[in-house]
Amino acid sequence: RLAESNIASNNTVSYHLNTILYGPPGTGKTYHTIVMAAEIVTGRKMESYAEALAIFNKSLRDQIEFITFHQNYSYEDFIQGLRPETENSKELIFEKRDGIFKLIADRALKNLIDATNPDKAKKDFDEVFKSFIEPLIQGDKNEVEVKMKKTSFYITGVTDKSIEFRKTSGNSNHTLSISTLKKMYDAESTLNIQGLTPYYDSLLEILISRGKRITPSADIVRQKNYVIIIDEINRANISRVFGELITLIEPDKRSHGAIPLSCILPSGDAFIVPSNLFIIGTMNTADKSIALLDIALRRRFEFEPVYPRYEIPGAVVFEADVLKKLNEHLEKLKGVDFQIGHSYFMANGNSEFNFVERMNRRVIPLLLEYFMNDKEEVVRLLENCSIKLDKKAWPIQIQGKLS
Repeated sequence: RLAESNIASNNTVSYHLNTILYGPPGTGKTYHTIVMAAEIVTGRKMESYAEALAIFNKSLRDQIEFITFHQNYSYEDFIQGLRPETENSKELIFEKRDGIFKLIADRALKNLIDATNPDKAKKDFDEVFKSFIEPLIQGDKNEVEVKMKKTSFYITGVTDKSIEFRKTSGNSNHTLSISTLKKMYDAESTLNIQGLTPYYDSLLEILISRGKRITPSADIVRQKNYVIIIDEINRANISRVFGELITLIEPDKRSHGAIPLSCILPSGDAFIVPSNLFIIGTMNTADKSIALLDIALRRRFEFEPVYPRYEIPGAVVFEADVLKKLNEHLEKLKGVDFQIGHSYFMANGNSEFNFVERMNRRVIPLLLEYFMNDKEEVVRLLENCSIKLDKKAWPIQIQGKLS
């Protein structure tokens, strides 16, 4: 089986399948997720952040997905739900749509199955189907013939959801469901569909023959790692969003774990979490919603602290002495989770660092939030850090450091 410790045995890096980076604001949690994701999908350490970012952007929407949770985020957004569809119909209809987690999980599972069972490997349905109907889409043909045992039928048009076809004789207003055909293609079975089975069966046979690799040895599927990053994971209602995933994401319950478990989604689809899908979350410890974090989620993730740093190789933390004094006092007054992150004291892009401007526009508003707009408390804190204040200004403004 694929154990968590050797999920990609050739990799030179090792990460837990479920990880949450936690710490105060501005400590670089999101920054670190990009590096982690790049290392997971490549299987090697990154030499620079620029290299990691390039790999991250190249892999986005394929091996990597990035989302941010919020209070209105739901199970339907994350896994699967019904969405209204009006564009291609005069009537309001609801169609099943997969959420971002299920989409990347399905991609990861297909890769894992194809890599571990090369004899069953085949191309993606969308790629094969698009190639088959390309002459019709490009206008090279008015219809595409699908041969059956004794006759043929002809595809005359394709929409987002259905295949329009005519029989050799008789009424030409017939349709096949693309989503149903995709399920058949994945299962390599007509799934006991009644009525139109001969038409599905003939088309399915053609697509599978096109999708199967003629020379598997020349096109071996390499096992890959996939990553979904969930920024601000504690801001959503975890029980509602994750649903059955609370159990399925455990390493031993995944597709190649010791006791793999699958579930049936409300739509009737079977679902299992693949063993090559890594979940990385970030959590702002100064956010009050952290107290609402589901206990079940806490048990299923490895938690890695990300706290302020005052020296970073290859980078500059300006006024590190001030930042350190601020955090020493904040730790005494509010606790370690309410410190100021080092990113507040670093230059952004090509712009130069301006201490007064950064304090007035970013740090002081955060301090006022920490102390619920208690001006006297914030002023006292700043004065203890040898910072010169503009006594007449409101909101609080500083003029610089005391000499």
